[in-house]
Amino acid sequence: MAITTSTGLISQIDYQALIEQLVQLKRIPVDELIATKDRLKDIDTAYSTLESRLKDLRSAADELRTSTGFKVFTTDVTDSSILSATASSSATEGVYSIVVSSVAKAHKLIASGVSDSDTTAIASTTGSFSFTVGSSTTYSVSVDTSTTLENLRDAINNLNAGVTATIVNEGSGTNPYRLILTSDSTGTANSITITQNDTDLTFTDLQAAQDASLTVDGLSITRSSNTITDVIDGVTIELKSADSTKTVDLTVSRDIEEIEKKITSFIDKYNAVVSHIRNNNRYDTDTGVAGAFFGDPIARSVMEDLRRTMTSAISGLPDTMNRLIHIGVTTSSDNGTMSIDSAELSDALNNNFDDVVNLFVDGTSTDGFASLVYSLTDDMLDYVDGRITNKIENLNDNISDLEEEIARKENEILLYQEQLRIQFASLERLLAGLRAQGDFLANL
Repeated sequence: MAITTSTGLISQIDYQALIEQLVQLKRIPVDELIATKDRLKDIDTAYSTLESRLKDLRSAADELRTSTGFKVFTTDVTDSSILSATASSSATEGVYSIVVSSVAKAHKLIASGVSDSDTTAIASTTGSFSFTVGSSTTYSVSVDTSTTLENLRDAINNLNAGVTATIVNEGSGTNPYRLILTSDSTGTANSITITQNDTDLTFTDLQAAQDASLTVDGLSITRSSNTITDVIDGVTIELKSADSTKTVDLTVSRDIEEIEKKITSFIDKYNAVVSHIRNNNRYDTDTGVAGAFFGDPIARSVMEDLRRTMTSAISGLPDTMNRLIHIGVTTSSDNGTMSIDSAELSDALNNNFDDVVNLFVDGTSTDGFASLVYSLTDDMLDYVDGRITNKIENLNDNISDLEEEIARKENEILLYQEQLRIQFASLERLLAGLRAQGDFLANL
């Protein structure tokens, strides 16, 4: 006799309630495992965030741990319609007087016109159209009596020979369609020379090839391109127009504002790590809930090591510039985060630049703050034996083990629940048999 309702037909026992109570008791260890798993997941999430913030701090430190990170320059020109400029880390501060007499131009040839670019044949015989760009290889395309202007354009462009062919429509006359050949590179060294022309087209100069001509502090310069990278070390000059009567002053100066941003970012990333650890290292006495890092030695060690590094003095540097406080960085006694006095930082960079650099970089005899923090965070995040990496791996392994254990016990509970149903069904059958015997005896 199966149990078809929540209550036994013979015994009137509420089997459903009884089964639920028994299963609930059986689930207590599972619920404890689930609670443990959820706790570990919270800790894992907190550590994953910590890992991300340590990576951000390491990147910010990497920007400042070598002198190259401080070699940031800005440029200014007195007439941006004539030229512009950018400076790389290899530049030096200085002012340069530039006069642009001519800008580089690409050679352009234009062909005589035809009535239709798509149907009009441009050759009366079979042959070829050949050309060179500067002193390069000769390139050729075949032509015949069926070749049109569009066919010739496409054939030239398919060569990728340093020449671009285009068709323009002058819009008037009987032969408005004309082919233009343009050198892909500027300067006289990249002129186009037609070496064989078996078409009926006649080519003439539309724009002569021209080199850029300028003077830099009185030194005459000629280049084939308007992008000039080899005149002033670390500076790229872009010529835009020419005016031989105008002198343009190009000023290359240290980009103090950009360096301030790098230092500020370094402090901000440090604060993000500190705040995250502190926020997760609390115990709420009202709710009895502990933060993910509460009592955790790994997170505490990260906090202590970083704080010790950032508040120490750099060995080997003068007492007047060996701590972050000397550039306006102070530490809050309330939460351990750091703040920057931007005016003091700017003053230090403008008046004691080399000393500020030494405060951060990996020098020949000293290790600055950025160098120390980079090494410290890199060790924490080491793929093989970093303390953060190992902690996260251990957490994930434990969570995986718990999930397997929970799944196994959940299956056991399902089997246990089914066994209870079978046992109670057997009990009902037994009671039914006893009742039948009782009724039989009562009738004798």
